[in-house]
Amino acid sequence: MAEACPVCGEVFWSEEDVASMEKKAKEKGIWGLEQRAKISIAGNSLIVRIPQKLAKFLGFRKGTEVIIHPSGKDKLVIEEIPETKTG
Repeated sequence: MAEACPVCGEVFWSEEDVASMEKKAKEKGIWGLEQRAKISIAGNSLIVRIPQKLAKFLGFRKGTEVIIHPSGKDKLVIEEIPETKTG
């Protein structure tokens, strides 16, 4: 079980919990997909590139339409619109 610092809110996990989360991520095939990216600009829009490894895992291709929405102030959710999947 996680413990949170009462002052800063940082969360600390036990070694057992971390091992369990790692095992589940590997089973789902998502282990190692996290990557850093920088926000760029194209015209009047900000853009974030989706790394090829992550796009391949998600089945995203050029032309795939997605819905983008915030999930709080520090998380962006990208969801595919199923009927636009190409391939």
